Amino acid sequence: MPFIDATNTEIGQSLPPYGPHTITTHFPGYKTLVALREGDMSVLARVKSIYPRFTPFGLAGQLVGAIGKQIGLPEGFTSVAYFSPETWQQEEYHATSHHRKELRLSPEDFKYHVVEIDGIRLYVVSCHMTKLAGAKFVWTHRGLGFSTRLAEALLPKVGSLKNIGEFPGPAADGVPPPTYLPEGASHKLLRERVAGYLNRATIQDYPTPVTPDDITLYQTGMAAIVRIHEAIVKIRPGTVAVFGSIFHSTWHFLEENSHGFKHYGKSSDADLDAFEAYLEGGGSCSYVFTEFPSNPILVSLNLARLRKLADRYGFYVVADDTVAGFASTDLLSVADVVMSSLTKAFSGYSDVMAGSIALNPNINNNGSYTTLKATVDSQFHNEFFVADADQLLSNSEDYLERTVVLNRNAAAMAGFFHAKMQDPKYPISKVFYPPYSPGSEHLKAFLRKPTPELPEPGYGPLLSVEFETMDQTIAFYDNLAFHQGPHLGAHLTLCITFNALVFGKDPKEAAYHAGYGSRQEQVRISAGLEENTEDLLRVCQAALDKMVDVAGSAKRQEVEGKVDGEVLKEEIERAVENDGQVKTGLELA
Repeated sequence: MPFIDATNTEIGQSLPPYGPHTITTHFPGYKTLVALREGDMSVLARVKSIYPRFTPFGLAGQLVGAIGKQIGLPEGFTSVAYFSPETWQQEEYHATSHHRKELRLSPEDFKYHVVEIDGIRLYVVSCHMTKLAGAKFVWTHRGLGFSTRLAEALLPKVGSLKNIGEFPGPAADGVPPPTYLPEGASHKLLRERVAGYLNRATIQDYPTPVTPDDITLYQTGMAAIVRIHEAIVKIRPGTVAVFGSIFHSTWHFLEENSHGFKHYGKSSDADLDAFEAYLEGGGSCSYVFTEFPSNPILVSLNLARLRKLADRYGFYVVADDTVAGFASTDLLSVADVVMSSLTKAFSGYSDVMAGSIALNPNINNNGSYTTLKATVDSQFHNEFFVADADQLLSNSEDYLERTVVLNRNAAAMAGFFHAKMQDPKYPISKVFYPPYSPGSEHLKAFLRKPTPELPEPGYGPLLSVEFETMDQTIAFYDNLAFHQGPHLGAHLTLCITFNALVFGKDPKEAAYHAGYGSRQEQVRISAGLEENTEDLLRVCQAALDKMVDVAGSAKRQEVEGKVDGEVLKEEIERAVENDGQVKTGLELA
């Protein structure tokens, strides 16, 4: 694929080629990104494509709007809609939580309706549009909404909508049961494809191969995380322990776990020591969740050691392999569950969302696999639309071929930045990509065997570069001629000041995450399928040179001889002392 200069792409537009189901957005420049974060309507009004899980947008927004008219919602009301009534209770639970702060709603803010269109039953939850930001947690952070393709299929049939009725609350009597969605041939073929990749070129011989029956498909990666969480805590209630940086929606979902949430951000041996001491002291653990490697700082946990703790104490290990991908990594020796966002490199073309969980039959301690499989199967109902499955099946045909290019381009850019870091002219403080990021030796141990299709299994498309000051970060970002917006594993290279976008609005939250390494001075880059790697390096070099011209090359000064992490930890401790708690409510381990 040729390099495409992002200056030719209109603000708010997707990566080319454009279409009704694209999931990327180009927000050029740091000021534009901050305006997006702050909800500036002058920027939002120009959005023509966006990650569908953020909010009902485009065709999805048209469908909920059309449903609202059909059921006669009051003026000023807007809606989200789901496939089951359980989401009503989840939405109310999150919307009325203290975590919503100034966005917190009361139960009286909602209206509940059930409608049916073309045999598909939708559970509509409505509120005044001024309160939507606090009322769509399940759509945004649980990922349990519907796709633009389902909206496209149902919009022409809204006129025949059957309004089953309004209900007084999420637990009201008489709410009809859900219909969910039918499966097609592509669902079966996708499960076979995912299982095949998990069994391919493994690092050791396993007694039992993963079968398609061990694979479950969901409409988003977040939905997959939510559903495996629901299954595990039903079997084994307790605290969820998280290691490393994790996707912000995963964070927001898990921090509200009713059984508790512990976070070990650095994923270091010291973190594992602390976790082991917690377990030895009688601490509960339902399961450990970790991204391997983590987004956005590519830290990798010692999974072999974690597996030994899981065997001793009985908790489950859920590993999210999205960043490096199951084309390159084999986690069947250590993970009870391998979770993947199929939206990313597996799809590769940024026009469909999906997620999968794979249950590992090779780890069955005291019936752990058998019990979990029975629970997952009993709770599963298909919410992944057939047209999305068809598109994902088509997109993923060249997954291995694309993985070769993504790995190559990312490694080349990471090596480029690491070399520039040695030059005092360039104020680069860290490069996050194996072998430069912490725990890289652990990730390397789980790379699959080389094959003709994938001669050099690698570390995926994602890397982050950290600069000495925020001014330098902004100057670099503003002059980086890649498309700028959230997503990874796309067909074209993308970049974003990721931590500034997701954590920058709350100083205490930003300080907490910076304390273990996810700093706002970082630019996250997701390599694409550009055929000429030199084009990517040329763009990076031009941005570096412009950054030096604009922001200089001065190094960050140490504060009173303390390293950054110590200073940041003191900031957090002061915030706790002054405010009583940080947003996360976590221990400062």
